[in-house]
Amino acid sequence: MPLEDHPTDPDKWVYKPKDYAFLSTPEQSDWQCYMFGNRPNGMGIVYRPSKGKVPNLFVRWMMRICFDCLWVKDKK
Repeated sequence: MPLEDHPTDPDKWVYKPKDYAFLSTPEQSDWQCYMFGNRPNGMGIVYRPSKGKVPNLFVRWMMRICFDCLWVKDKK
């Protein structure tokens, strides 16, 4: 490709969308999962699922047995 085909104007190098799309975060549930041996007040991975996407009791129990994950419901 010859050099003449490339734009030399810096404004053409940057993509400028005409319409901006804003993402809204989903509402979080009352449950937290302390993953892979982490416990409350510990330094580790904490996962909080979206509202309505919390695993059932069997899945939470299997995560506890297999991966040492602790599921805790927030106190209201």
